This record gives sequence, structure tokens and C-alpha cells, in this order.
Amino acid sequence: MKTLLNEKYEFIALSQKIFGRQEDFSDWGPVLSMSGQVAMEHAPHSTLTIEQREGSYLRKLATNIDTITDTSKVLVFQITLDRKLVATYSERARKLIIAQIKADDRYKRIDVEQAVRRSKGTMFHGELVRDFELKAYSILVAAHLADPLGVSTHRIASHNGGGTATSEGFKMGLGARTPFASDVGLRKLSPRTVFDFLWAKPKEIAGEPKSQFMKGLSYVSQTFRSSRNPLVTFMWSLASIEAMLSTTSDKANSGALELRLLALLDENHDQIVGKFRELYKYRNALFHGNVALPYSFDSRNLFGFNGVKHSNTMPFDIAAFTYALSLKTLQRFVELGRYDVTYNVSVSKT
Repeated sequence: MKTLLNEKYEFIALSQKIFGRQEDFSDWGPVLSMSGQVAMEHAPHSTLTIEQREGSYLRKLATNIDTITDTSKVLVFQITLDRKLVATYSERARKLIIAQIKADDRYKRIDVEQAVRRSKGTMFHGELVRDFELKAYSILVAAHLADPLGVSTHRIASHNGGGTATSEGFKMGLGARTPFASDVGLRKLSPRTVFDFLWAKPKEIAGEPKSQFMKGLSYVSQTFRSSRNPLVTFMWSLASIEAMLSTTSDKANSGALELRLLALLDENHDQIVGKFRELYKYRNALFHGNVALPYSFDSRNLFGFNGVKHSNTMPFDIAAFTYALSLKTLQRFVELGRYDVTYNVSVSKT
């Protein structure tokens, strides 16, 4: 147990450098205020601590952090391995291993205690890290949904014991004062309120999403892996919106989706619905192979072909707008306190 208690479990979020600008890109105050308020899933007496640190040492720990990541200010999530937490996860690991052994027809020929001793450390570590990182990710996602203009994450570094760290792309953020956030009426919500809303359905967070809200969140979360292709962000964001506007009993047509979006929005946003109509047509053209695209449609090749039908010369604009609208739709579900919405507005053929 002494060895386990000396382990360090850290999850580190980094923001993006803003060249030529003095303002900070991220306001992490709301996230920091959640320190000590979020409990581990299987050990409610143990909580995550969150603090802001100088992150220059990360260059040595995670050499694959790219040059546009800002290491002058990093957000660190940490779990303290107290004896109760270790005992909780050790017992959980033991039960999981025994259940796996008994599920095997050969279990009568297996020395159960020996198998537990041999495997418990690996199982303990895997379960703890999974729960810890899932909670840390959820805090970041909740904070981003609560204030998309204030909380931005560009890179994630996981440091789980030893002297090394792994880094992965994890990009959330519309950018400071983007006009699309104003166009769709994004609001500032309470990060803790959004977090509690997410974790009211823990099985959907850790497993398969069932509700409209969780399906929408699962789709838009695909854009968090820092894709360089704006059309990937566009397609996943639009899929997120459609998931939240559809029900289990129908696959609504575009006209119904427009009316449901208008009903879901808290104000009369005819202009937003009109833009959604255009984007949905563009999505259909993409699906049916009617859009002319360059071979490499990423940050090195920003434009479509001028003069070609359905070519879009500003893919980053449509991606940013659709992403903002997907976040607005998620916000409305939180504000309504509903994971599923029954739409009374429908369209039928005459």
C-alpha cells in the first residue's frame, strides 16, 4: 500500500498560444472553483483537486506537445491516493477479477487467490485511472458547455506515476468573442450545474448514450480530438443537432427539424433556422457526392474550387457556426433540465 500511496495521478490541460495578442485565451476560474467538489465514482470520500501551475516542465515529460501549445499556464487535476481510496479500488479490483474468473468455464482449475494477487495491481490502476480521467474530462466538457468563450483546451497531458507523460490532441473552444457565439445566443451557465446534469446519468457517460442530450454530446465530442479538417467538425456538429431534434419514434425530415429547432430555441431565431436550412442542404450534397472538394481539405488547403456548384470557400466559417449551434442546443437541454424532449411540432405530407 505504501507504494500505491506514493503514486501520482495527474491530468493536465493546456491552452493554445495566441500570437500577437495580450489577452488570456482561457478563463479557468470557474473550473478551479470546482476543486474538491467532485468525488471519485467508487470512493465518494476522495475528491479531485484542481490548480493552476507553471507548465514549462511538461516539455521534458511529454515531448510530443506541439509548439502552439501554451505551457506558461496549465490546469492540473490531481487525485490523492489516501488509504480509503486505495482500499476501495483494491476491493473493487478483486471483485472484478473474481467475476471474470468465474465467468470462465475453467475457473475450478484456477487458483483464484493467486490470480487475484497477480492481476490486482493492473486492474486497480486501470479502474482508478479510467474513473479519474473520465471525471477530469467531464469537468472540462461541463465548463466548456457552460461558457464556450471562456474555457478553451488545446492539449491534454496525462501523468500517471513515474517521470513520463503522454500527450494527445483535445481541442475545445470557439475563440475569444467569435461572432457565431453571439449569433446563436450562447450563454454563461454554471459549470457545476452542467457537470451535475452530465453525471446524473453515469451509465450513459461511461457507456452507451441513450437520451437525446447524451447522443448529441457524444457526437459533438468527436470534434474534441483536434481534427484539422473543418468539415469533420461541421459534420459531427450537425449530427449532434440532428440527434437532439430527432426522437426514438421518427427520423424527422429537414422541414420537421427546422420547426423543432425553432421550438427548442428560447427566442425567435428565424435567421438561425434559415442558416441551419442552408447547412443541412450542404450536408446532403456532401453525403450524396455533389460537393467539389480539394484532395486535402485541411488547414493547408482552406478553399474549395471557385465557380463550382456546391463548392464552399469558407469551410471554417460553416464549421464554427454549426459547432456553436450544437453547443447552444446542448445548453437548452440543460436549461430545460431535460435529457429528452417531446416535440409537438411536426411536418406531414399533404
